[in-house]
Amino acid sequence: MPSFINTMSDNFIAIFLVAIAVVVMLWATHFARALSKNRSGLPRPIYFPYTLYTVFISLWILSNAYFQSDLLVSLGSSAATVMALLANVFSGLAFAFAFLFSCRLVSEHQGLKLKAWQWGLFGLTCMIILITNVAPGMNVKTVDVSGIGNFVIHFGPASGAFFGILLLLVVLTLVNFIRSSRSAIRLKQVKANYMVMGMVGFILSTFLAHFLIPLLFNDFSKAWLPPALSIIEAVFVGYALLHNRFYSSRYIALLSFSFLANAALYITPIALISFQESPHGSWLLALWILITGVFWNSSHAILRRGANRLLYKENGNPVESICNLIGEFRYSTEDAVVKLNQVLNAKSGRIQKVGNNPNANVFLSCFEGDRSVLVKQEVEYQLKHHKPENPECLRSVAREMVNAGTSLVLPITNEKNEVTHLYMVSKQNENELFSSEEIMGLQRLFDEANRFIVTEEKIRKSQVLAGSIAHEIRNPLTKIKYHFERIDADMFGVENASLSPFASQDMKKIYQELAEGKKAVQLGTRFIDAILDELRGEGISTELFEPYSAAELTKQAISDFSFYSDKHKNRISINTQDDFLFHGSDTLYSFVLFNLLKNAIHYFDAFPNSRVNIHFKKVNGNNEVHVIDTGPGISAEHQAHIFDEFYTQGKEQGNGLGLSYCKRVMKSFGGDISCRSLPGKFTEFILSFPSVAQQIDDETACMLKAYLKGKACIVVASNASGDWLASELKTLGAEVVIAANAKSGFSDIGQQNVDFIVMDSSLFKTDIDLVKALRTGDLGHQAQVTPILLYTCSENEASERQSSLYSSNLIQGQLDGINHRPTFYRSLASLIDDGRMVKLGSLIGKRVLVVDDMQVNRLLVQAYLASEGVTVVQAASGEEAIKCVETEPLDLIVMDIHMPGMSGIEATRKIRRLRHDIPVVALSGEYSEEAKIAIQETMDDHLVKPITKQLLIRKLTTWLVQDSFSATKSEIPN
Repeated sequence: MPSFINTMSDNFIAIFLVAIAVVVMLWATHFARALSKNRSGLPRPIYFPYTLYTVFISLWILSNAYFQSDLLVSLGSSAATVMALLANVFSGLAFAFAFLFSCRLVSEHQGLKLKAWQWGLFGLTCMIILITNVAPGMNVKTVDVSGIGNFVIHFGPASGAFFGILLLLVVLTLVNFIRSSRSAIRLKQVKANYMVMGMVGFILSTFLAHFLIPLLFNDFSKAWLPPALSIIEAVFVGYALLHNRFYSSRYIALLSFSFLANAALYITPIALISFQESPHGSWLLALWILITGVFWNSSHAILRRGANRLLYKENGNPVESICNLIGEFRYSTEDAVVKLNQVLNAKSGRIQKVGNNPNANVFLSCFEGDRSVLVKQEVEYQLKHHKPENPECLRSVAREMVNAGTSLVLPITNEKNEVTHLYMVSKQNENELFSSEEIMGLQRLFDEANRFIVTEEKIRKSQVLAGSIAHEIRNPLTKIKYHFERIDADMFGVENASLSPFASQDMKKIYQELAEGKKAVQLGTRFIDAILDELRGEGISTELFEPYSAAELTKQAISDFSFYSDKHKNRISINTQDDFLFHGSDTLYSFVLFNLLKNAIHYFDAFPNSRVNIHFKKVNGNNEVHVIDTGPGISAEHQAHIFDEFYTQGKEQGNGLGLSYCKRVMKSFGGDISCRSLPGKFTEFILSFPSVAQQIDDETACMLKAYLKGKACIVVASNASGDWLASELKTLGAEVVIAANAKSGFSDIGQQNVDFIVMDSSLFKTDIDLVKALRTGDLGHQAQVTPILLYTCSENEASERQSSLYSSNLIQGQLDGINHRPTFYRSLASLIDDGRMVKLGSLIGKRVLVVDDMQVNRLLVQAYLASEGVTVVQAASGEEAIKCVETEPLDLIVMDIHMPGMSGIEATRKIRRLRHDIPVVALSGEYSEEAKIAIQETMDDHLVKPITKQLLIRKLTTWLVQDSFSATKSEIPN
């Protein structure tokens, strides 16, 4: 074993050179086979000289290996002289064919025809090489051998001519490569630069080792370096010929440095072990080889990271920078592409769906073979220099890439390996090529990101389908709602907007069912609108947020929720103490509570003793709603993910979107939602809201003062609460007259102008006959149209009044919060805002034009307005609306936005040219930013579908009745 190691050590350079020669010969074989299959498309006059050059380089390396082996010593000086002459012949012919190859490259535009002087120089070189090395003593006289790699060559008289002609060939070859790199075609420039890089390294090493050092120091020990380094030149040139895609110099430096540094890390100890004559050398060598196999990849990764940091700083190399964007595609393809374009320094880049797009389909046929990406410069180069099988197809691709302004097209496939999308991108500088590492990074990126892109496409399709379904569902719901209104009008008298207190129990039950049905339809349409907002990507708009009582909305949500049975409903308890106001949406708040209730009730049957308790709490300046259920509880592992999208656990039909959407709703309210749970004990959801009560109360008081200033009212009361209420109304600017009973109070109406009446609910029951006389007109028209409001301090009386008297047409509303100013202010503001303090019949005789292409929508609005004495004119299109404006006397127009033919916006613009004095209120199913801007520019106000009678009447009152609360809002300073 030691003798083997010594032999290997003595002949190490020779073995190394033989290995290089074999690699170069294999490369020459591979190159010849590849070119014979027309991989590069270069004609034979170009690649044939390069192939011969590579063969002679390999022979030259082998001849130099002789001088680094023990054959040099054993065969003596005469054999060394012959090998030196052969080495000269091989190197000379290699240089000659390299020159011929470079001449062919620069003569491409001339039909590959060489000039006479080039052929003359090539022929002269071959003659000098052969004559000077065949004739004895002309180039190499003798070789003195002292040891392996230690020799001196004695040159003859013709050596100057030999080396001089070779030096001239090297210079001319380099000049030709540089001329080739000045091509107008960027790809050809890069190819030539690769050749120049390889040639420069080879020329410098040859000049130093074969000319400068031997001439100055008579030292031939480094003569093996140029043949060894010639492999770099051969590979660089061959790679440039065979390929149209290249790595950047920095990336080559990264790969080379990390590999060579890692190799040196393991080869150096092997060399040290080999040179030491140790009896354990073989075992140490075997052990180190084992260590190398185990740690090679780890150390290489560490060195590569260091080189990466050194060359690319914190950004990392292009492959890593691109692949690091995979996570971005999880959330948004559009945002990920923007970041990807920034990494690539791209002018434009987009992902285009293939589908039925004929322009995209042009590229598909090009991906059927082994082609994995299309690069414009490569396609153009192939058309000019190659002989492609289907040139017309490539021409179509090139034209389409130019038309699309893209320089790279990369296919994106689905799980079936079908091309579904194309990534199309171009650089900021159109002449800049995409490097191989960038293309490799893009391929790795989209191999991983394709599933996110395809999934997002499927989700988008589902959203479109869901949006279409939601729109279609809303139409039949509107029709149901209209029929409910007709039943209400025909059976119960919609003019009264209520059920007679003297109706039978069966009629009351039917009316109650009808009211619940109307409420369910209204709630359903509101949820559909929330869904459509999400599908349109508009998120949760805060434009229509208003102040609400958390306790009132919670009670309303429990009342509206569809329980499986009364037993389930009885297991829900609520404590309204510590109620608070929040700024938000009643529909969205109901959605949150519905979701929490649904999750809790899901386990009611499995946990028969479980209950849901809801209470309110004020903590550290914030307000909270606590929803606690004593069901199975949630483990700590699942608690960490319950607000994540698409996360579900324990329910087969769950989609994992409910709680994530609840969190988004609470965030839009300015609050949050959290959960704490103890498995087997309870689950508590905490809805937190910012405290806005003081701000809302201050704004409410300001608006109330603006509205009530100068208004006259009569307070019919005989208790301290009445005195308190009268005092508060006076504080708000109203002129108040207190009466002990209805008789004395109503008598004052005929003597003075009274805007509204406030009665104690107990006096209302006592003097109900007087109230009925007032409504029938016995006390005069002024008294007949004066609104009456009730108040009470008793919770039981309030509930009783709500179920009977409040549903009567005798009164217009109730006041809450007596002896509690903030609650009273909110209650009064709510009544004013709902139009309940406007004189009865204020809308009678008004003429309103309703424009909508859906008949059921027009009929529903007509049903609402007819009950208030409004005359409704209908129009099914924008054109009809314009004709109505020209022929009909109108007070207001309710205009749909989206209609076939002329849109509502366009129709309103034309109406404005005819009439400037008619208010136009938009009626739209969307509230996008674009629609909002268009409405603000052309119309006076906006109603969002689905509408309720309450909202519609309130809006008409605002514009048609001067005495309206909404009109005062614009007068209040911000």
